Amino acid sequence: MKGDSQDNDELSFFPFDSTPSGKLKVSPEKVVFESNKMSILLANPQNTMIKLNGEVANKVIATVNSFVLKTDLSELMLDNYKMGVRGADGDYPSKSEKRNTKTKENTATEHRKDSDKVSVCSSASQNETSLKRMGCTFDEQINWSKISLPEKSDLHKLLQHRITNSINPDFAVKIGKVEFYCHLLVLECYSSFFENLERNVKSKDLPESHVSKDAFRSIYDWMIHPNRDSYQLLRRDNILEIFMAAQYLHVKELEEQCWAFIDNEDLFSEDTAFLLYLDARRLQNVIIMDLMVPRIQRFFLMLVSSRDWLQLQVSEICVFLQSNYICIHCEMEVFMSGVRWLMSDWQARSAHLVEIMRCVRFGLIAPWQLVDIRRNPESPEFIEVTKHPDVSKMVEDGLAFAIIKYWYGHESHEYNHWIDLLGLSEPASRNWAGTEKRYLAYKEFIEELNCYRMQPTEDGEEAIGPTAQAHKSSDPPPSSSSAAAAAVASPVPIIADVIAQRGLHLPGPSTSHQPKLPNKSGKR
Repeated sequence: MKGDSQDNDELSFFPFDSTPSGKLKVSPEKVVFESNKMSILLANPQNTMIKLNGEVANKVIATVNSFVLKTDLSELMLDNYKMGVRGADGDYPSKSEKRNTKTKENTATEHRKDSDKVSVCSSASQNETSLKRMGCTFDEQINWSKISLPEKSDLHKLLQHRITNSINPDFAVKIGKVEFYCHLLVLECYSSFFENLERNVKSKDLPESHVSKDAFRSIYDWMIHPNRDSYQLLRRDNILEIFMAAQYLHVKELEEQCWAFIDNEDLFSEDTAFLLYLDARRLQNVIIMDLMVPRIQRFFLMLVSSRDWLQLQVSEICVFLQSNYICIHCEMEVFMSGVRWLMSDWQARSAHLVEIMRCVRFGLIAPWQLVDIRRNPESPEFIEVTKHPDVSKMVEDGLAFAIIKYWYGHESHEYNHWIDLLGLSEPASRNWAGTEKRYLAYKEFIEELNCYRMQPTEDGEEAIGPTAQAHKSSDPPPSSSSAAAAAVASPVPIIADVIAQRGLHLPGPSTSHQPKLPNKSGKR
């Protein structure tokens, strides 16, 4: 049965018994479905709607769907174009138009075919069950105790290995003509100096006057040391250079460790304190120099016996002679220590005579010794020193104070009266060794200093010491002037050699002691 076309291109069909079967003809202008029972003509396929009632609708839709799945409509369209279908204007399309039209139609057809296949697959999969619904998931917790896997390398150990072995260093530190290749990250972790450098800087020159090569090497070793006991890299002989370099590079932690190291009196006292004092003098570090001076106490006389004493500057000699910490037996040892330094080069150093003698506290010397040092011919060095007018006045003032102190003692009206009347001042007490020594001449002091010297000298000559003196006891004693000249002219070992080659044991802690003055009868 054939339906009639309406104005709105809607076709209505009545039900029929048999299933429609036939051929579908498609062209751009119309779609024709022909069968033995019915025929459908669509003049405008894109805008035509077909209404089917009853069971025939289902049969027609099933037949059309089956035909569409089996038939490529693009092939039918292509066949019609090849047969010379005219365009809307009645002309045949040109080759370029045919190619463009073909490309567009192929694209549209592929899209339709893909969407049709997706719709078919989607409808087919609606009744299926997924693995997730069947319980196949990864939500179950893993019991790692039952699983054995190879271990991962420790990142810290890997980094430590690359750093300590200088693998691919990315920064160069230049000190003089030497270059140190380092990891910048390590330097930045400890030093704000490197942390504040400009970005993308690959090298840095450091002044050797502030950071020596050995000091920087020790500092970098301290940085890359794997444990917290890196302070064990510090030594007495390098601590000061490291300390000053750490200050320049702003390595705060190392600077604090160095200061605690230096401030420890168990590490630096007596001889080691003086050796550090010499290093501080070389590096012009006045703070460390001042810190070490009070620690040189019982070592003072040993220092005076060495050549290092003779090599000190006049300002340094004054610092030690004025110190309240040097441990001595009597004030005459201070006076004679100054004379020893002056007489080592009298012509050049006599200009510093008054400056040196002002460090001596003549008021602490016994009155009889003050008279003796200006008149005893066995000590011509003393006579040469005290004949200077300023020094002579110092001796007289000291003699006056000693007499007033002897007659009136302390804390009395007469004592204060005469002190004020004569314009005197009470000298500060010294750090007395606890035992008193009496020197009758300068040569006795020189012989006492020989006991602190090691027996072999640098030139291989036999030094004057306790053993040598015993062998030479039968020889006539030399005069005081010749003994003093021989002591100055003979080579004297440096203090480092004394400490290294001779195990000297310094006396124990000092006790306050005031040297006794002679009584009114002149006896001590």
